[in-house]
Amino acid sequence: MPIATQTRTCTVTTMQHLLAVVFLLAALFTLPQANAATVGGETDKPMVEYLLDALAEDDYQRFISRGTPAFAGIGEDDFRQVSATVAPRLQQGYTIKHLGNLRQQGRDISVWKISFADDGDDLLATLNVTEGRVGGFFLR
Repeated sequence: MPIATQTRTCTVTTMQHLLAVVFLLAALFTLPQANAATVGGETDKPMVEYLLDALAEDDYQRFISRGTPAFAGIGEDDFRQVSATVAPRLQQGYTIKHLGNLRQQGRDISVWKISFADDGDDLLATLNVTEGRVGGFFLR
């Protein structure tokens, strides 16, 4: 095989290997981002909406229905106090955005930004779901 052909074959093979490495690295760098978008994000979003809708409707039974026994121990008076504060704003409309996840006390906590249609102050929400049940939901 002439030297020019060997060099061209070697260059093409080297380029193919280089491209394969670039694609592999790109996949590795995007994997954590794709995983972060689903773990706690898309998975927990329906639960956050469910809880906020229960607050908007001042529906205590609905609010605790998907919770652990400890979560269901939230007093109805405490629920009503929070609901009275946030329900009017929730009823006007809101959006939620997943900000990320935290690991606290051995639990996975998803963190959410709640923005209201009234353009007032946002709320920060944290949610812990354990085995499909709400273990904690806090608004700040």
